[in-house]
Amino acid sequence: MATRNLSPIQNRSAGLPIPVEPRASTATRGSYPLLPHDLASDIQQFIESEFAKQYFSTHRTGFIFKRKVPVAQMMAWQKPPLTSPLLIVNRELHKDAVKMFKVVQRIMGERERDRPVGVRTADAHASSAASLNAQGQMSEREKGGLLEEERWLLGEGLLHGELRDEIYCQVMKQLNGNPSPESVFKGWQLLCVLLITFPPSKNFETYLQSFIHQRTGQAEGRVDVMAKYCLRRLAYISKKGPRGKPPSTVEIEVASDAAFNPSIFGESLDIIFRLQERTYPHAKVPIILPFLADGILALGGTKAEGIFRVPGDGDSVAELKLRLDQGYYTLEGVDDPHVLASLLKLWLRELLDPLVPDEMYNECITNAKDAAACVGIVKRLPTINRRVVLFVVSFLQLFLEERVVGVTKMTSPNLSLVMAPNLLRCSSESMAVVFTNAQYEQHFVHNLLLHLKCDTIDPDYVPQHGLGAISTPPPPPRMTKTRSRRS
Repeated sequence: MATRNLSPIQNRSAGLPIPVEPRASTATRGSYPLLPHDLASDIQQFIESEFAKQYFSTHRTGFIFKRKVPVAQMMAWQKPPLTSPLLIVNRELHKDAVKMFKVVQRIMGERERDRPVGVRTADAHASSAASLNAQGQMSEREKGGLLEEERWLLGEGLLHGELRDEIYCQVMKQLNGNPSPESVFKGWQLLCVLLITFPPSKNFETYLQSFIHQRTGQAEGRVDVMAKYCLRRLAYISKKGPRGKPPSTVEIEVASDAAFNPSIFGESLDIIFRLQERTYPHAKVPIILPFLADGILALGGTKAEGIFRVPGDGDSVAELKLRLDQGYYTLEGVDDPHVLASLLKLWLRELLDPLVPDEMYNECITNAKDAAACVGIVKRLPTINRRVVLFVVSFLQLFLEERVVGVTKMTSPNLSLVMAPNLLRCSSESMAVVFTNAQYEQHFVHNLLLHLKCDTIDPDYVPQHGLGAISTPPPPPRMTKTRSRRS
């Protein structure tokens, strides 16, 4: 009886929110204590052996007496191409898995391209040496071909879910004992790109996490910086899930260097503030917020039917996202407020940690119908989080004027419905819990829209709107703190 009373299904049928166990925040995950070498090695070997028993394919060597290749040898760097997948996959995907390894080697600079894999070009059989200039650097054509091969690799992982672990496994193999620091650096850049595209399976996640964690103390070649970044990305994408389509070549280049040039998307608020403090030292909220909000107003968002509900053109949203990531805050070429509204929601949704911290989530949903309690929760948010919430809510309140609602058809319940997932984030993996709590998340946001007086909460910050979208001069080129893999 006691177990039944605690059941999420019991809460759901009773019309009650379902509390969830809070996850560790990035503040907790931000430190990476090093285990003693022997203990770390033992843990890694245990994880490898447990995973290997069930998922690694059997490789054999020798001409007469075929000897089984141990997993440790299978997962060590090699120069020759693979002849079969590392993991157990459907037989019809074996050929693709073997091609993938050639692409991984090519991306890591370990293999000349005899012909593009998965890419059709007029000069497919041209020697890669002919594409090098006098300084031994890749030509733009060669770089473009390499990026397209990488897109093919990512696309195969998105198309065939069971190949995702195989791709991660191949990259890990080529990072393990690789004699070339340059290749190692490029391999970690590839890992950064994989971790914005699709997650490993739950069974493989612990294996990958252990592999990355062991490298957080490897300062040579800045591996430690990339490993710590990859750990954060792994935690995020494992929760979020795969993208809908492969990243563009520009997105791949940005993601490759993200460990050294962090994005304003998918990072914590603390990191985003550090990124902008030199250019905007007096800003009280991330500068992307007033830029997008004032842009929505400038483009007639208060007269756009379905604003915040109707999505903007996907390619236009992606293009503007990349532009802002490179520091170009300009509305040039953008004439649709839905594009800016979609990007505003995307920025909120992709924050590494939700605006309302996980440890306060249960309080939000259990007090969702108490307006005073909802306002009180906002007052107790961390300073940066509180100011972002005040900015967003005060901006949305502009759209609740009767004359605006008459045109946009976006009532306060409609706005709370589309905005709640961007302000609150349920960390449960149970769809029953997610769906049950969604209505309480909407109640919470609805109460903020109607009752939060945003100019009285924080004595040091009063949000303002309609001052005009900022425009900044072109920033200096993005550069890694070490060598670039693209040259």
